[in-house]
Amino acid sequence: MKMLGKLAVSLLLSAGLLQGTWAMDPAERQQRMEHKFELAKKYYGACEGVSEADFELIRPYMKAFTDMEVMAQVMADPTKMGTLMKLVMDPRVIHVMMKCSTEPVMWDTWMKGLMDPNKWMAATVPFMNPMTYFNWMLAPINPAMYGPMLQMFDPAWYTAWGNALVNPTFYQPLYGLLDPNWYTPRLNWLMDPNSYQPIYNLFGLASLTAPTAQALPQTAPQATPPATAEAAPK
Repeated sequence: MKMLGKLAVSLLLSAGLLQGTWAMDPAERQQRMEHKFELAKKYYGACEGVSEADFELIRPYMKAFTDMEVMAQVMADPTKMGTLMKLVMDPRVIHVMMKCSTEPVMWDTWMKGLMDPNKWMAATVPFMNPMTYFNWMLAPINPAMYGPMLQMFDPAWYTAWGNALVNPTFYQPLYGLLDPNWYTPRLNWLMDPNSYQPIYNLFGLASLTAPTAQALPQTAPQATPPATAEAAPK
């Protein structure tokens, strides 16, 4: 009951914070939509046995989960697909992906990409290339495709997953559901009209948010006072 009470208080506080979020500057919103992997890099660096610098090695493949065009390119190449499958079988990567999927900045990226017709068209290009299907026909004789399966015969892989499953930190993404403060930024995102701006753009609708100061109409110019009798021409 005490936890439910805290959650109710958090919801009320979130509602009070919405007014400030609605008035967010569009330029700031656009900057938020640019996915920089800052949180993913931080979360990955906090895992045992790796550092933030190691994240740069897997970053090109993790981008596939934030950009459908990149995902299409990976799916069209059996070698890249094999590497991606091997990466997602790493418990540290799964942990990072679970945490990032609950972050509003990740939702911004997904919303922007899913509502972009250019992205959808670009994602279909690899599947129109006959070489894509030719490469997949040769995939059974491509050693890179067997990397994920060979990893399952490595005792170290089972050790890593065994340690992860008994490590409470691995389940950290689920702990947020028990924290009332965890809901505040996420409710703000859901209630913020700016979050859905890509949908407005897709259907050619004007922004439903309040206009910024730059968009406000200029005041009417002051009328020139009439000339006095002394200044009137002879």
